[in-house]
Amino acid sequence: MTLPLLTVLVASLIGAVSDVRTRKVPNVLVGALLICGFLENAALSGWSGVLGDLAVTAAVLLAGSFAFSFKLVGGGDVKLLAAAAGALAYPAGVSFVLLTLLCGGVLAIGYAALRGRLQATFANVQAATLPLFAGVRPVRPDNGLAMPYALAIFAGALATAAFGAAHLRLL
Repeated sequence: MTLPLLTVLVASLIGAVSDVRTRKVPNVLVGALLICGFLENAALSGWSGVLGDLAVTAAVLLAGSFAFSFKLVGGGDVKLLAAAAGALAYPAGVSFVLLTLLCGGVLAIGYAALRGRLQATFANVQAATLPLFAGVRPVRPDNGLAMPYALAIFAGALATAAFGAAHLRLL
């Protein structure tokens, strides 16, 4: 396990606990993770590591801002995901984001099922995604179920640690 991955695991665990308790991810946590990621990548890979960190962070922040604009995910979750992906840099950061999305889907299904809202959740997902394919701005349903997404970010970090070298060879 690398130092950046350990840092992401600890930060995402703290973020998940905070998100579950307060429904917020502290900016100080995200800022600390971002700075630690830059410093660790600079120490491990020099300027190329810092540039890789910046590129991954910017790409995830841009994509996450798009999701945030549709109210699909919270702003703190976007910042935490971007800082964590940046700390892992390329290619681990890309794998981390993909695994986080996969874990998020699995957790969302479980979260909806536990709350007895699985059928309504699938209907809402369909209502929110079909307009995207038609080129129309989707509208978030008023009866949507909000999940603390930092849980998915922590699960994605765990999955990245568990599958480490095996899935990185695919990139």
